[in-house]
Amino acid sequence: MNDRTMTASGIPGFHDMHLGSHACLFYGAPKEFLRVTAAFLTAGLAGHELCVWVLPPPVTIPLAFSALLRHGLNGPMLQASQQLQIISAQEWYSSGSFDVQESLHRLEALPVFARKCGYARVRAAGGPGKFVSEPSRQAFLRYERHVTPLLKALPLVGLCCYASSECVATDMFDIMSAHPQTLIRTQAGWGSL
Repeated sequence: MNDRTMTASGIPGFHDMHLGSHACLFYGAPKEFLRVTAAFLTAGLAGHELCVWVLPPPVTIPLAFSALLRHGLNGPMLQASQQLQIISAQEWYSSGSFDVQESLHRLEALPVFARKCGYARVRAAGGPGKFVSEPSRQAFLRYERHVTPLLKALPLVGLCCYASSECVATDMFDIMSAHPQTLIRTQAGWGSL
């Protein structure tokens, strides 16, 4: 990378990412979610970025720490230093019911928090888990459509992750259309659409 507007994705087969962008990923099992997001966040931690990891059920903090350990990283120490923020999807996305504006404000506030902690950029990865109702699905898709223009002005890269088993075809299409890029698994690793 020879440009300060780019940052390494950390995902084998997937290119560097422009700051102010995000991609979506459909994963098969929680182990795959952990493998890919841990690699993505490891690149951010190595690049001195504030990293936020939103864990969908059934992924837990101990499982996340184990995934980081496979990259030679001490999750509890990184969390104590505040470079790594780990939070459940339920805590990140809801206050009783999913609130689009509150979630957008929380995302928009991350670079300010990062600067206070001494980091110039933010990297976020995670997902909502299963949509519990049609209204929550619709609200989350509205949120995703607002994220793309919001991120363009922020020193942030994101990886929005969805369990393919929890998404019907129309959900996948709607999610893909709300993201500039979609990661797909190939024989060489991951590629993008």
